[in-house]
Amino acid sequence: MTHRTERQSQLPKFATEQEAAAFWDDHSPLDYPDDFQPIDVEVARPLIKRGLTVKLDHDTIEQLTTIAKQQGIGPSTLVRMWILKQLEAHRSPGAPSSGQ
Repeated sequence: MTHRTERQSQLPKFATEQEAAAFWDDHSPLDYPDDFQPIDVEVARPLIKRGLTVKLDHDTIEQLTTIAKQQGIGPSTLVRMWILKQLEAHRSPGAPSSGQ
């Protein structure tokens, strides 16, 4: 009978979330291919099937980009969130909710 030993992880043990965050700021999971396994993930958000073009001046787009960047999202995502929030606020009682 052969005795198989498990390979030790090359990842350090972290005492705090801040320590882990600092480590991952400078490292990639690709640096540790044997420590991670791929998994299937299903994203539960509605598919956006149609686009809408909104023409805005340069300064407005810059403002949107700045606000979006502060929130860690893109300007299109920010505008979509704002529109959906306003539509929800104006929704008639009993009407179906718009997909977020």
